[in-house]
Amino acid sequence: MFNIKARLLALGLVASLGAADTAGLGFGEVDVIFPRNGTFGPMTLAPIVFAFQNPAAIDRLYPYISYGLWPADLPNGNQTLSSNLVEEHLPNTTGTVSFLQASVANTLNTENEWEFVWKMDWTNCSTPANGTTSDVERGLAESPDVTLRNYWLGHSIRFTTKKGANQPNLTALTAGDKCSDTSALAFNVTKTLRAQADYYEGEKCAVLESPAPTATPCKVSIAPAAASSISSTLTAGQCIAFTPAISCPAKKGGAAINEVTSQLKWWAAGVLLVGKFFI
Repeated sequence: MFNIKARLLALGLVASLGAADTAGLGFGEVDVIFPRNGTFGPMTLAPIVFAFQNPAAIDRLYPYISYGLWPADLPNGNQTLSSNLVEEHLPNTTGTVSFLQASVANTLNTENEWEFVWKMDWTNCSTPANGTTSDVERGLAESPDVTLRNYWLGHSIRFTTKKGANQPNLTALTAGDKCSDTSALAFNVTKTLRAQADYYEGEKCAVLESPAPTATPCKVSIAPAAASSISSTLTAGQCIAFTPAISCPAKKGGAAINEVTSQLKWWAAGVLLVGKFFI
């Protein structure tokens, strides 16, 4: 469920902003690495992996990403986007590409047809055509009125689990003729403005080009070492759950031998939330 911040955005938030950067952050994109269309072998621990191209640009959109996974024939009334991958800020905005991963346990371990739905909410700054201004700091300065508007778009992916099929290979899925077979959203941040008051005071907001650019998911590739790292992260996260769905390292002195690093702490809560709804 979205928190009060998201509800404010959904209503449309008007803030007083001043000019910040004259240059934009450029092209940014959100790509679903897995799930995606196709047939895969049943899996006890299914990965949910998103890639963010130019994550610094995506972060200025204040993204809210939620997702749900259910049998394809589940009635609409029972379908709920019950898991949040990110709310407002990405945990890592450095580099050209960053990844977020979560997992779903004890769901895709049977043969079936599945539907994965994800939804992203984002903001876009805009200035009024009449050029009106607002007083800032008790009238000592003026800045243009800027409206932060909230948008959202949902995507659906259908896939099948069948005995004898291959397990998902993140390296193969981002290479060759498979790389474009995914769901994606692309943006072009032409400039940013810094909020002077109200909810986003002191933070930058993206101004987006319209229409949006064409997505280029084939720019993302996952090397075998990176795929192994993602798999290890998912395994470590599952092994701190109360009832792990997989075999985990033996415990020593009441604590797991494989300690979870501080980098995993933000993600661990998401794993437990997923477990609550899907295990």
